[in-house]
Amino acid sequence: MKQLRNRWVVGIGGIGVATALLLAGCSRTTQKAQAREESHLKKLAVLYMQYAAQHRGQGPASEAEFKSFVRSLPEAQRKSLGIEDVDALFISERDGKPYVIVYGVKGAAAPGPGGAGAAPVIGYEQVGQGGSRYVANSLGALELLDEAAFRQRVPGGKTQ
Repeated sequence: MKQLRNRWVVGIGGIGVATALLLAGCSRTTQKAQAREESHLKKLAVLYMQYAAQHRGQGPASEAEFKSFVRSLPEAQRKSLGIEDVDALFISERDGKPYVIVYGVKGAAAPGPGGAGAAPVIGYEQVGQGGSRYVANSLGALELLDEAAFRQRVPGGKTQ
């Protein structure tokens, strides 16, 4: 009877350790997802879509126009998005370089027939980190792409 109880305690302990490891892994995944969602590029994609929605699906024509739009938003809205410095918003936190924004994308507020993967690219990191970079599309989705996938998704994309 004592052996059975010991096995049960060891089994419960093993389940506890496995659960803790699983939660730790999920926590890291959740943190990465949260960091991606809170990144500057995600905010820029959302703002790009908002601009396009107010301008018949046409994205901003230039950086100056886009920054002017962001600055014109009510302070409460900028704060709710966590935007304190508009100029800093246009810089990647990962590589420290300005994002490449694709200005003037037509139909930026509407999904293409192929879904999110077919939506036009509206911005990406110049260099990224660890051989991969984030790319944002006109639906506000972010993708972390290695160099080969980046070349397919963004033919002729700028690199440093």
